[in-house]
Amino acid sequence: MEMDDLSGRRALIKASMLKKGRILDIGMGDCGCMSFFLAKRGFDVVGIDRSLRAIHDSRKDARKERLRGSFEAKLANAEDLPFTDNEFDAIFSYHSMHHMDKVAKVIGEMFRVCKRRGFILISDFHEKGRRAYKHKPDSSHLLNRIEKSLAKHNKSVRMVRTKYNMMFICRK
Repeated sequence: MEMDDLSGRRALIKASMLKKGRILDIGMGDCGCMSFFLAKRGFDVVGIDRSLRAIHDSRKDARKERLRGSFEAKLANAEDLPFTDNEFDAIFSYHSMHHMDKVAKVIGEMFRVCKRRGFILISDFHEKGRRAYKHKPDSSHLLNRIEKSLAKHNKSVRMVRTKYNMMFICRK
């Protein structure tokens, strides 16, 4: 079963209220789907992944895409981002937090590299999404860790449930 939750991507963009800017996409994977989605809409995107293959494949695929903005792929670990403080207008993590070992550390890094009044946007599977995408059940442990980690940085975290995801939206 192949699924591509475009509605989830559109909902994150809408929730951010951003029309332009520099965005970091954490855990972009080998398809670079969220990165390309953003760059096609005119954003300047830096996508990171800890997989060299993901970097190679996304760079190759980017040459085939019609991007209104820019795209750059970097090999990086989200627990120790190679960027300066306050560098990005928004930080996105779309379907990648379930691959992270230290969620709180990753979220701390997201806040560090996000500009003042910038956005942190995270979307990951709730239980229905985990079933649909054939991931093992989690009883919302990951989603609870994300929510608690975000709340340490900003008490005002907006949560939106979509068909397969729970989205977390907050400002720095």
